[in-house]
Amino acid sequence: MPPRGSSAATSPPKNANTPYSRRPSSQPKSSRQQFSACGACRMRRVRCDLKDLPIASAGPNPACSNCKERGINCIDEFADVKAVKLLRRGRRLQQVEAIYGKMDEQDDGSSSSGSKQQSSIPTLHADFFTSPFWRWFVIHRPILDPVEFPTRFAAHFKGSDQLGSEGGVVAMLLVTWAASFGLDERGVPLSSKPDQSAHPYAPPRTQRSQWKVKTEGFIREILELVDYHGILRRPTMDGLRALLLLLPLLDDAQPLERVAIYDAALSQAHTICVLSAPHPPTYEEAAVRARVFWYIYTQESMSTGMRGNRFVLCEDDLDAFQATLPPPNFDVESSGLHTPPSPSRYVSLLPFLTAREYTAHKDYMQVLRNSSIPLELAKICRRIHTVLTGPRATRRAEDHGLVDANGMREIWRDLDRCWQELLALKQLPVELEGSARRLELNQYVDSWRIFIFECHNVIREGLKHFASSPGSQSGYVDPSTSRPSSAAPYLSPQHLHGVATRRCIALLPAVIRILRSHSPRDHSDLPGVFRWDAGLVKDGCFFAGYLAASIDRDVLDTPGEEDKRSDGPLSVDEAVSICLDALAVMRWAYSKSEEREETVRLIWENRKLRHQGQGSMRSGALYDSAYGSGYNSPSLSLGLSGSGSTMLPPLLSVPHRRIDSAPSTASSTDGRGMNGWPSYSPPGTGTSMATSNGTALSSGSNSPIFANMPPFKGNSEEIFYHAANGNEMEHFTYSVPLGGSTVDRDGTTIPASLARYRHSPPHVTAGSPAVSYPFHTSTPPILADFQSCPQFGDDCNGSYH
Repeated sequence: MPPRGSSAATSPPKNANTPYSRRPSSQPKSSRQQFSACGACRMRRVRCDLKDLPIASAGPNPACSNCKERGINCIDEFADVKAVKLLRRGRRLQQVEAIYGKMDEQDDGSSSSGSKQQSSIPTLHADFFTSPFWRWFVIHRPILDPVEFPTRFAAHFKGSDQLGSEGGVVAMLLVTWAASFGLDERGVPLSSKPDQSAHPYAPPRTQRSQWKVKTEGFIREILELVDYHGILRRPTMDGLRALLLLLPLLDDAQPLERVAIYDAALSQAHTICVLSAPHPPTYEEAAVRARVFWYIYTQESMSTGMRGNRFVLCEDDLDAFQATLPPPNFDVESSGLHTPPSPSRYVSLLPFLTAREYTAHKDYMQVLRNSSIPLELAKICRRIHTVLTGPRATRRAEDHGLVDANGMREIWRDLDRCWQELLALKQLPVELEGSARRLELNQYVDSWRIFIFECHNVIREGLKHFASSPGSQSGYVDPSTSRPSSAAPYLSPQHLHGVATRRCIALLPAVIRILRSHSPRDHSDLPGVFRWDAGLVKDGCFFAGYLAASIDRDVLDTPGEEDKRSDGPLSVDEAVSICLDALAVMRWAYSKSEEREETVRLIWENRKLRHQGQGSMRSGALYDSAYGSGYNSPSLSLGLSGSGSTMLPPLLSVPHRRIDSAPSTASSTDGRGMNGWPSYSPPGTGTSMATSNGTALSSGSNSPIFANMPPFKGNSEEIFYHAANGNEMEHFTYSVPLGGSTVDRDGTTIPASLARYRHSPPHVTAGSPAVSYPFHTSTPPILADFQSCPQFGDDCNGSYH
């Protein structure tokens, strides 16, 4: 009986829709299928899948599924005849791929699937990992291990190992980060040429905008790769690292896009570092997870905590992660973060460790040390969210005009304790690398001290916002007529705002000296705090410049105990100049240094005009009411969350509201935020803080710093701290709590009820210097109550660090 293939081929079109001839839509329509089955299937008249077998896996003697199931020798009688026809139906491409191979997934995904274009991002060079930028980058953004990733990249560069698609995106992001600082793929400034007269590390000035345009082009390409490789839906360690490196560069991205990447990164961190943690853990693996989880937990705490948004990771997640880590000092009963043990603690156990285990344990302990203080500050920022910036605290302050006074007291004392711990770190001995390591340690400590100063200013701005809200004004009681009870857990924002302002002024001289110590005296190749800053100190530098330019005095202070090596009093002119220099040398394209420099200069020049009698402003005011209408500077945007800003998350969900009784001395030019900076007077001067006109901040003729300032009646801090003796809270000192009464170093007796608030940092060694903050000393008249700090809403709306 002849085969029916030929007759089937000549059958009329009406037979094409029969059930037997059904085929996938991807197969081309053809009327010549007579040579598609093997001999056994054709004889049995059953469907044969021999033609569907891939060439690469079929082998020399392919067999269909029917013949395999029944153990029949599968023979293709027409193999020689249909070989060329099979290639015509798409098999030719498979044969070419089997012979020549396919491109790597990373290379194939460097452009969109629709248009195969060459990547515009340069390939990362191995010299990048020896640059000063890389050394600073891994210290302040410890997402990548400074040894592990360069080793993997070197193996990939030599061809012995592959980074994978996610690792390739991480390498591209490092090039993108370098481009945002004006560096090439080697970590070298783009403008450095042998015949160039200007130094490659000179202040960038207007070049930041060019670097930003170039960086944004790289980011658009990387976002396409994130979608192409499915990094958002497939949790991997390299994919998580890529998302964490990408987030700070998305300030100008679409809000929903940034929020989606932000939530995905936090969810993947919890999945990889907590839910998928191996058991038992090793020190090498634990160090990798700790770097990533502690970093993202700290960043979320700082950004969300000081801006009042929703937390994704909570303290329970941190506790769950801590439980997955090995004990840091080989003590099974210990858990969580502890003070690193001394070498004598575990030196006797070293013989039980292999060389690799010893190195892994050393790296793990280094990560633990470097993350201890940032985690403490993260805890404080979450406390700020609970007491001041969170939704519940915001409703209480706006509806009832009350703020948790006990919570604010704890926040301020914890910030002071972290300041002391950072000072104690400078006294620690440095191993091996000597001066270079000492320089890095000093820069690390001072960077976080500048961030603490920023925290104080964020608190001051938040309290100022609540003090100007209608609910706060209705619930405010004049301290001259009524004093709150010493047991009251809540106080008005006006009281706390006065304390917050004094704290900022008290810390300002120390911060200015920090900025001066790290100001580049020459454009050397050494890493600097400001040159490579990517968000940690930029806001603190601006706050310092703003406050210094606003102080109505020629001398900022006299040297204190911490600054015995100072060459004399610190003038206000020098302080403003130092802050402007710090802002000028910042290379990051997203630092907004140009706008901030313009704002500080504007305030400073206007102050000079007022002192020279050439301005038309009132005494104690900075701007007249018509100034904003005649000046079209875009830098005077005073809103906390302007409608035109795409940066997330916002500081507060409600914009500032200025009280009507405050004097209007300036106005915004773009219609955003508040109208100006009204004059400030602290509580206790016989008038409301909202209606005073530029009274001095505090009194105290016994002040060693501002002894020549005239006194004024009353003291708001005495009301806040409820001290029976006016000298009991004269200074914040740090000592070990004792039972009963405590005697201060100046002979003042501290009651036991207040002695418990005195802290002794765990890292402080005997004889380490301490800083005392005089809060009853008189300070120079300062600009109003710093109403609507310019650029605060704009620049502090973006991602943190």
